[in-house]
This record gives sequence, structure tokens and C-alpha cells, in this order.
Amino acid sequence: MQGAWYQFSTTVWQVLSESAFWVIVSLLVGGLVHEFLPTSRFREFLNRKGPGAMLGAVVFGALLPICSCGVIPLAISFYRAGVRLGPVMAFAAATPIINPAAVILSLALLGPQVTVSYVALGLILPFVLGYVAERWGDRPSAPSAPLIAACCSTATDCCDRSDASAQPPPGFRQRVVNAMTWAFTDLGPTIAFYMAIGVVLAGLIAALLPPSWTEAYLRESTFISLGAAGVLGASIYVCAVAHIPLVATLIAAGAAPGVSIVFLVTGTATNLPELLALYNTIGRRTVILYTVSLVLGAMLAGAVVNAWLMPGFQPTFDPLGSLELLETGERLQPTIGALTSLVSTAALIALMTLGIWRRLRRRGGAEESCCSG
Repeated sequence: MQGAWYQFSTTVWQVLSESAFWVIVSLLVGGLVHEFLPTSRFREFLNRKGPGAMLGAVVFGALLPICSCGVIPLAISFYRAGVRLGPVMAFAAATPIINPAAVILSLALLGPQVTVSYVALGLILPFVLGYVAERWGDRPSAPSAPLIAACCSTATDCCDRSDASAQPPPGFRQRVVNAMTWAFTDLGPTIAFYMAIGVVLAGLIAALLPPSWTEAYLRESTFISLGAAGVLGASIYVCAVAHIPLVATLIAAGAAPGVSIVFLVTGTATNLPELLALYNTIGRRTVILYTVSLVLGAMLAGAVVNAWLMPGFQPTFDPLGSLELLETGERLQPTIGALTSLVSTAALIALMTLGIWRRLRRRGGAEESCCSG
């Protein structure tokens, strides 16, 4: 029992501490996106018809070193600013799966063959997921309407449009203040509430899932093992750069390369905190389609990788020969100081607490005005 509690608390703290900084950064950027994107050319580009917008979202996401928890505020901000669902979900998938540092580390630790498979899957799968979401995902009535429209829906509320129309438009500084206010009093607590639930569930899975079960399935190359790796990866928090060494160790210990790739891609692309946040902000059908397509697509790619590399696959990890590539990857990965990490974690916990408090108030019957401070 003591070991399970230790595993639970360690996992919860790991998810919080590793993702907090990027969640806060994403909230900052997301607030600016919400305030400035509706009139920008970038939004027009992402809303263009054809594959160009989806491809642009994938490439843009692949260049950002943000984890699956950190990408949530940014993706939701894009969506609420009026960007089409397809590019939003393509961006949400591509951002955590792949980035330059992860590619270099993969080349160093997993070898060129596995890296080619990883990069190809990391670029193609988000494109497919975006198309699936665009074609069959939720259809909200007015996704492009600014959030303030829901608040200022009558002429008698505190956001009276008749007064606003007579006032000059806010300056740049005021718009930045509005962006940060929205990010940390509206979007932040909403997302953090569902993240808190997901973090607890991730801790429970880590505490209750026997390591021997995980190792046994990852060592096999069967379709059941591919599916188990996909479901497990989609349930827990995995950061690409941090877990590539783990995948290299699993492959060196005998794990099938395709199964390891499935675990890495599904684990980085999503996790329970992200799925819960997207489920309650973008839509149930979209999240279900996204998750099922992610797991099935990764399983199919994993089967192709196994057929290509097995039998006879030999791990290519050479600690001495890979040292230079490892150092290059570490230089590309942003370094977060201990104090910054601690402050970011405290801020995220505060947002979670605020989100839980608001939800309890709502259940207790206390209505909260969207115009209140």
C-alpha cells in the first residue's frame, strides 16, 4: 500500500512539475490569441480551404517544444478565436508528438530507422486526425464568436453594448490586460479543473498498473500488444524528450520497435488531463473520434514498423557514439530553472483550486456572473 501511494504521489508531482511551466506559457499566448487573432492574417490562413491550412498547423506545432498538457490552452484559444476544428486538432496533436529536440534525441538513442518511423508518424498522423475532426467532429453553433458574446447577450447586463459602442476602442496595453484577465480568470481555471481530475486518474493508473504487465506487453509484437501500448500511452502523461530514453531502454531490453513507437506517439499526443479538458470545451464527439483515430492510426503504423524491421531488428543505441547528438538535443530543449518550475507549479495548483472552487459553488446553486471580477 505504501508503495502504491508513493507511486501515485510521485506521478502526480511529475505531471504537475513537468507540464506547469508550459501550461502557464500556453495560457499567456492563448490569451493574446483570444484577443488579437480574430482580426489577424494567421487566422485567415488557418481557415483556408484545402490541405495547406492543415499542413501549416502541423508544421507550426512540430516546431514548438510544448507537451500535451501545455498545448491545451493554446489549442482552445485558437478554437474560440474562430479557427476551424481541423487545424486546431492537427495542431494539438503535432505539437506534443514531435519537435526538433525530440528528433535529435531519437536519432541518437533509437537509431535512423526508428527515427524515420517516428518522424513520419508524427507528421502524418496529426494531419489525418485533423481531417477526421474536420469531417466528423462536433459542429458548434458559433465557434468563432468571442467569449464575450455569451456574456453580453442582453441589453441589461453589465456589458451593455450600447455604452461600449460609444466608447473608443481599447488601446494595445488595455487589450493585453484584457487578454491576461481572460486567460487566468476564465480559460485557466476551466482547463485546470479538468486537468486536476486527469492528473489524479493518471496517478491512480501509475499506482495500480503492475510494471510487469507493461513490460510483458511492450516486449511482444502482436496486435494485442500494439493496442495495449496505444491505450496505455493515451492514458498517461508522456513527454517526448523525457521519454525517448525510456523507449530506447525498452527497445534495448527486447521491446518490439513498433510497439515502442505506438507507446511514444500516443503517450505524447494526448493524456487524460488533455482529453478531459478538450471533452468539456470542444466537444464529446470530437474527443472520442480523436482518441480512437489516434490509437488505431498508431497501431496500424506500429504494425507496419514491426513488419519492416522485424525479425532481426538490432537496437542501434551506442552511448559513446551518440554523445554528441545527445548534447545537441539537450541544447535545443529549453532549460527551466528550479525556481521557475516551482512558481509555475504553484500557479497551476492555484488555478486548479480556483476551478474546483467555482465548480463547487455552481453545484451549490451560487450563480457566478461572467462580468464579475
